Amino acid sequence: MKKIYAISASVLMASAMFTNAQQLPNSGFEEEWGDCTPWTFYQSEENYGQQSPFVNGTTPKSWVVSNVSGMVSYYDGAASGLGATVVGEKVEGYNSATAVKLTNSPNPFMASQIVPGYISTGTTWSTANPALQSDWSIQINNSDGGSFGGQAFTGRPVALEFMYKRSRGEDKPAEKSTVVAYLWKGHWTQKEVPAIIYMAGSPYCVDMVDRDRCVLGMGMEGCQGGEVTKTDDAELIAVINVEITEDASEWTKFHADFEYKSDATPEMINIVIAAGDYFGGASVVGKDNSLTVDDVKLIYAGETEADKYPGTLNIEMLGGNIAENQAADVEIAYDGDDKCTLTLPNFSLDLGSGVQSLGDIVVPNVAVSTVDNVAKYTGEVKGLQLMGGIIEADATVDGTIDSEGVANFKISVLWNNIPINVTFTGKGKPGKGTTAGIGGVAVEDESVAEYYNLQGVRVDASNLTPGYYVVRKGAKVSKILVR
Repeated sequence: MKKIYAISASVLMASAMFTNAQQLPNSGFEEEWGDCTPWTFYQSEENYGQQSPFVNGTTPKSWVVSNVSGMVSYYDGAASGLGATVVGEKVEGYNSATAVKLTNSPNPFMASQIVPGYISTGTTWSTANPALQSDWSIQINNSDGGSFGGQAFTGRPVALEFMYKRSRGEDKPAEKSTVVAYLWKGHWTQKEVPAIIYMAGSPYCVDMVDRDRCVLGMGMEGCQGGEVTKTDDAELIAVINVEITEDASEWTKFHADFEYKSDATPEMINIVIAAGDYFGGASVVGKDNSLTVDDVKLIYAGETEADKYPGTLNIEMLGGNIAENQAADVEIAYDGDDKCTLTLPNFSLDLGSGVQSLGDIVVPNVAVSTVDNVAKYTGEVKGLQLMGGIIEADATVDGTIDSEGVANFKISVLWNNIPINVTFTGKGKPGKGTTAGIGGVAVEDESVAEYYNLQGVRVDASNLTPGYYVVRKGAKVSKILVR
C-alpha cells in the first residue's frame, strides 16, 4: 500500500494577515505619567475663567485613571477637592519598570463611599449628589459614572491580551473584575448628563458624546442624563465584555476574543479595565479590591496560537486509497468568532519515486458557525501554492468539531484536474461556540472545589496542566484558565 506522511508544524503561513495591525499607544505604561485632571465642568473656561484645572494623582499618557475630584472649590486661584480620591498608582511591571495598579478606595471625606478603580482609553467621569440629612448624616443620591469617548482607530483585531495580578480585600471579596473593549463608528449623544459632584441645587449638565452604555446599547435605567440620539452611520462593530473572578498573586495572562457584529471599518476604540464590577453600580464596589495591569495589546488574525488536533488521515486519489489511518495534525487559528485559518502542515505524497513533501495546505477565511452545539467549518482557497510554487491547486474544507473536541474534516484538493480527497479524524479542544458539559458527574462534597477538563472528566486539582478547566463548588460553576 502506498503511504502518505504528515509531520506536525507550528508556524502558519499568515504573513498576509498582519495588515492594518494598529496597536494601542503606551500599551506597557512605560511612557510619561502626567497629572490626572478628573473630568468636571470646573475645567471649562466659560465657568471658571482662567482657573487652573484641579489635579488629583497621576495617569499614564494616552490612558485615564478613574481618580475623582470630589466637590471642587477655588480660593485665591487654588483648587481643592472635598472627597478627592486616588485609585490608580504606578508600580513595578511585568518584566518592566512600570505597570498600573487599580484599587477600589474609600473617599477620605466619606469612608463608606468606595470609589471604583479603573482605567480607560476614553475619558473617565463620575457624578453624585451628597445631600445633608436632618440628623447631619450625608446621603448619596444620583451617583453615576463610567467613561465616554475613546481614540481614533481603524483596525480589526481579533482579541485583547494583557498581563495582570489580582487581589481582593475583606469587604466584598466576591466582586468580579471587568474588562470591556469595543469598536464603533458614528456617534451617540446623551443630553443633560450631570458633570459635577454637587451638594445642593441643580447640577451643571452637558451633552455627553459616545458614553459607554450608549455605544454598547445597554439599558439606561437608573442612570443619569436625558435623551440619547445617534448619527445615521452609528454602529457598534465589535465588543468584549468579560469578567475575571480568580485571584492571581503572580503575573497571569488575560485573553478575550472580540465578538464582531459588523464588517464595517471602525473609527474609534475604547478599552476599560476595572478592578471591580464596572457596570455593577456603587453598591457592589468592594474596598481594597485591586487589579494590576501591564502590556495591554491587541491581537490580529494570524498572531493567535493555533489549536492542534492530533489524528489520522485517509487519502483517496485516482480511484484508490494511497493512505489509510496515517498520523497527522490539523491546526486551527481563529481570526474572530466566525472565521479561522485551517492548516494541514507538511502535506506529503508517495508518488512512486519516494515520499514528496508538497508543503502546508493553508485555507484562510474558513467560515465558522454553530448548529446544535457542533461547530461547522466551511471554506475554500484558489491557487494554493505547493512545493514552493511548482504546484498550484485548489482546496475546499468541510468539517465539524463537537463539544467533546472530536474533529471530522473533509479536505478536497484539485491538482492538475486530479481530485485528491483527504478525510481527517482527530481530537483536541471543543469547537468554537460549543459548550463542553459536565452533566452526570456526581458532587461528593459541595464545600470542596472540583475540577473538570473541557471533556467533562474530573481531574486532580493538585496536578493541573495548562489549559481551561470547569470548576464546580456546590451550585456554583465557573471556568478558569491555568497557565
